Amino acid sequence: MGNNDKQWSSATPGLLIILVDQSGSMMNQYCDGDSRTVFSAKVINRVINTIIKKNFNKDKPKNRCFISVIGYGYEVKELCSGFLEDLYNNPIRVENKTQKVSDGNGGLVEVPVNQPIWVEPITKDVWTNMRDGFKMAKQLVEDWIADKPECPAPVIINISDGVPYYDHQDGDTCIRETTAVAKEILNISNEDGHVLIFNAEIGDGGHKIITPSSEQEVASAGRPAQFLYDISSVIPEGYKAAAIKNELNIKDGSRGCIFNADAVELIKLIDFGSSKGQGDK
Repeated sequence: MGNNDKQWSSATPGLLIILVDQSGSMMNQYCDGDSRTVFSAKVINRVINTIIKKNFNKDKPKNRCFISVIGYGYEVKELCSGFLEDLYNNPIRVENKTQKVSDGNGGLVEVPVNQPIWVEPITKDVWTNMRDGFKMAKQLVEDWIADKPECPAPVIINISDGVPYYDHQDGDTCIRETTAVAKEILNISNEDGHVLIFNAEIGDGGHKIITPSSEQEVASAGRPAQFLYDISSVIPEGYKAAAIKNELNIKDGSRGCIFNADAVELIKLIDFGSSKGQGDK
């Protein structure tokens, strides 16, 4: 079995699944006036657009990966999915914005930019059915590996602000059931290596924990951190260079997870997890 070092390509495309929490607490304030759900949607749209741009060839992107974004709240649903060319041709809409760039003389100028939108933020309070989000991801992973066994091992990035809650069950039951499904996914492998799960817990101003390597490091962060640490992959050899490039402080046994992540850390983790689709080693 490999070290998860196979690069995504047109011949051997990768599968990137982004799970995003769509519970009511995601409407809480996060940064720059945005709620957690608004900012998460912005980051997901940005990373999809970045991957498309980095794989562009003449008038269209090369289909070097398939991206699926799954939202979990009261219900679980695929918010968007497709190979890069499909996504490029089918955004929900395109927002016209401005971006500050260097003018070459030490100043900044605003230039117009187009941001395609594939994922919208939530607008109502619901449960956190993370278990069924992972169940949907597991089915996609199994189908993908069965159809494309020679491709890189799939990657799942989970963005959440807490623990699962659904069906009026107690928290311990929800955590136990969700952990069981996630562990089943982590045990799936192909020639490239095991399926990877990386987790970002969106912060509330508490102590940040970045790519921890032991349970002791997350013990003080409470139940959400301990739960997500338990279902996060150890960063494999094939992703260590991308982790370093994204300024993630890794050591032996570091897991691909961040707790109390602010906007910068959330972006770093998603960029790191999708690095194989961005041509980054």
